[in-house]
Amino acid sequence: MPDFKYFSAKTAQEYSRAPNYPEIAKNAITKMYELVGNAQFDDNGIMTKGVIVRHLILPWYYKESMQIVEYLYKTFGDDIYLSLMNQYTPMYKASTHPKLKRKLTTFEYDKVVDYALDLGVKNCFIQQGNTATKDFVPHFDGTNVIKD
Repeated sequence: MPDFKYFSAKTAQEYSRAPNYPEIAKNAITKMYELVGNAQFDDNGIMTKGVIVRHLILPWYYKESMQIVEYLYKTFGDDIYLSLMNQYTPMYKASTHPKLKRKLTTFEYDKVVDYALDLGVKNCFIQQGNTATKDFVPHFDGTNVIKD
């Protein structure tokens, strides 16, 4: 379940100081797919094998998100699953950044989802409702972690 955050090297540099991120992400996702192949599910509908690429859509960057969706669909078709997330919540220094200080709009999210549908994407998880809250941010303290 890899993340694909940025399509542009410029955006990757600006927000993560990693201009080579897009190429590394593409290569990593390709390798993961080569290793596990198409999605497979058990009798209960639980995925037992396959790749789900998560993408958190950022405010102002819905067009870049559309590029990610297009790249993944043209490269893998419906052999992988996409997870388009609308839960971006500005925190810490992002809350003062000119472009990252606000939540994603419904318009921005719907543009990306509609684009995926227009391309023909069938295997895609989407989020509905108010998910851009701190309730969706983990505590990072080990609370509620299931240990074997």
